[in-house]
Amino acid sequence: MIFYCFLVTTTDATVALAERIAGTEAAFVKQMNDKVKSLGLKNTNFVNSTGLDEENHYSSAYDMAIIAKELLKHDEILKISSVYEDYIRQDTPNKYWLVNTNKLVRFYNGADGLKTGYTDKAGYCMAVTAKRDGMRLIAIVLGEEQGSVRNEETEKLLDYGFNIYKVDVVKNKGEIITDINIDKGTKDKISASINEDISVLKKKSELSKTYDIDTKINDIKLPVKKGDVIGKVLIKDNGKTINEVDLIATESVDKLGYFKTILGTIKNVLIGSMI
Repeated sequence: MIFYCFLVTTTDATVALAERIAGTEAAFVKQMNDKVKSLGLKNTNFVNSTGLDEENHYSSAYDMAIIAKELLKHDEILKISSVYEDYIRQDTPNKYWLVNTNKLVRFYNGADGLKTGYTDKAGYCMAVTAKRDGMRLIAIVLGEEQGSVRNEETEKLLDYGFNIYKVDVVKNKGEIITDINIDKGTKDKISASINEDISVLKKKSELSKTYDIDTKINDIKLPVKKGDVIGKVLIKDNGKTINEVDLIATESVDKLGYFKTILGTIKNVLIGSMI
């Protein structure tokens, strides 16, 4: 169930992956808990990298939904989790036929991830995402006694969301939102975009409307790398913020060296004098 080791299916392989990334499993678990804290989650604590039952190792449906949302920022994951069945080790004499334990990716319209799980204490669990008509939903079901019931309850949650709600897309992923002036940089300005759609969730019975868009720019420290978060985009309805997403730098910019800064200052003074 743990998002760092999404497709690992054995304890040994999971620990090996943790050690490869962080040196030791303990260091890897610390990274996991640090990530949880950065997401603002209050009801999750990891003790191991495998997700198996252990004292003080726990999470909640809400926290798992936020972790799933964070995972979905990486487009590549759906290319893997949406595959229902395939061979692994195809180019070896020991190729192995593997079937996805998430049956919904085959039998539920729009489902393309994410993960099933089971332990004695947690029961049958599932984190599923599905997308229809531009709206992506995440459903989390924990603690079921049977896998079939887990699947049915997850489908009911998704059905409810798709039947009742819709999204108004205000701005599309990758769209340029604003240009930001840069002081003492190798570029005078850079463009800022968003790395996810800006959307507003509403009931299908409600009419679409126009929303106000505001930007909040961070105190920019050079250098800035392409992809760095440099602010927020705020979606407002009658002055109230109803959604916000990160504002992302579309290009890199370095800090000017000392002599170039002096030359730039002289240039500006001369231009001002001429004017």
